[in-house]
Amino acid sequence: MLFSVAEQTWWLIAAAVTVMFMIMLLALPPEPDEVPEAVRARFEQLRRTGKWAAYLGAPVLYAVVGLIALLRPEPAALILFLYSVVIGSIPIALLPVRRRMYRVYFAHLQDPGGRVTVDRLSAVWVYSILTLAVLVSTVLVMVATYEPRSL
Repeated sequence: MLFSVAEQTWWLIAAAVTVMFMIMLLALPPEPDEVPEAVRARFEQLRRTGKWAAYLGAPVLYAVVGLIALLRPEPAALILFLYSVVIGSIPIALLPVRRRMYRVYFAHLQDPGGRVTVDRLSAVWVYSILTLAVLVSTVLVMVATYEPRSL
């Protein structure tokens, strides 16, 4: 039932998830007033280089995934479904805890030699969402592609 949707629809879903992910890249960085004064110049320098790498690298990555979907013997719908789950779960995992994670990142920029520790709530949230996405997508693929053996 899951993969009875037309392959063209899966391409549209993957494109929509990709657009959502790119919008998330715009929403993820902190506001300028959230950045401590001591690390503002360093953060802006890192942000400029990382921003262009993300904006130029992400479409190339998505094009590679699309080519793999066309070249592999598996149905493209299966690969596009897994791609959509992965790319769609990242914003859900990161956006709610982004401020907490930036606090840790700013502390690391102020003390580069110090130990980086993420608070437990952020770690549990990110790990839980990503693990849940993997488990649910695995079960859905198994159920959708299951064929009982004939004796």
